[in-house]
Amino acid sequence: MYGLLRVPKGYLTKHELAVFQAHYCGLCHALGRCGFAGLRLATSYDGAALALFYSALQQEPVASQDERCPYFPWRKKYQAIGGYPIFDFAAQASLGLARLKFADDLADGVKGFRRLVFRRLSDYLELKAAQWPEFAETGRRQRAVEERKDCWFDELSEPTGLLLGSIAARAAAACHREESNAFQVGQYLGKWIYTWDALWDFEDDQSRHRFNGLAAAYQLDCPKLNQLPQRLWRELDFVLERCVSEILRNLDALGLNRDERGRILAKLIVGAHNFHKRALVSEFLKEESCIERLPMSWQSCRTQQSSTFSGEAGQ
Repeated sequence: MYGLLRVPKGYLTKHELAVFQAHYCGLCHALGRCGFAGLRLATSYDGAALALFYSALQQEPVASQDERCPYFPWRKKYQAIGGYPIFDFAAQASLGLARLKFADDLADGVKGFRRLVFRRLSDYLELKAAQWPEFAETGRRQRAVEERKDCWFDELSEPTGLLLGSIAARAAAACHREESNAFQVGQYLGKWIYTWDALWDFEDDQSRHRFNGLAAAYQLDCPKLNQLPQRLWRELDFVLERCVSEILRNLDALGLNRDERGRILAKLIVGAHNFHKRALVSEFLKEESCIERLPMSWQSCRTQQSSTFSGEAGQ
């Protein structure tokens, strides 16, 4: 579920990308303060989006300037300077999410040396990540619903939605802003991420006989995405479009459309959504017979480029 908030190259303006870059680097530096330098690897586009969300809620300027990057010392990057609660919060959330990812991989039965490494990393992150109860609750909820044989896809995505909703509400509370709208931003973003993650991992999960939310909820035994029925594509399109619509509506309800950072976040989400449609069509759904089963907005993606994503950040 990492790095899904990516957009096509050139979608953000140079200035918008610089603002996002500053928050990405601010998160990276905050992770470096949490422990050994390797924790910076938990830096993600999703974590940077959380920092941008917190920053927009706080409505205070973040000092930024060109500085040399610790990982790329031969070049300068536009980055936030100084310590801000924004980035410390996003760093703690990122570490907690990373630990959940390792725990999920361990539960899926990763073997050999990777299992040993993931176990050590999970134990270390337990000491460094925020001890927020929603992290432990999410793991329990997810395992409980996955063990059922009659679960709906909405039920499978709900734990991720509740987790990100709780994190967003925490950010709003820290900024003395409306928590219910913030919760819904995170909740629908979590469901959006879970749905795209299930789509991107579908073929790999099927080939490795690992749990996949789509396969489990719809009782699919086909190994390829291009074999999914038209009805399912329509349902998934409805779910994803509703998630994006609700995210944008609640960002507006929070008044973040009046803040530059809030507008960048909204643009990032819409751009990422369109990016994934184009990329999925380009990589897995090229056949004419499959294209005909897709919703119209997906069919038009065939003629659009999807190869690169916006991203001085992290490079």
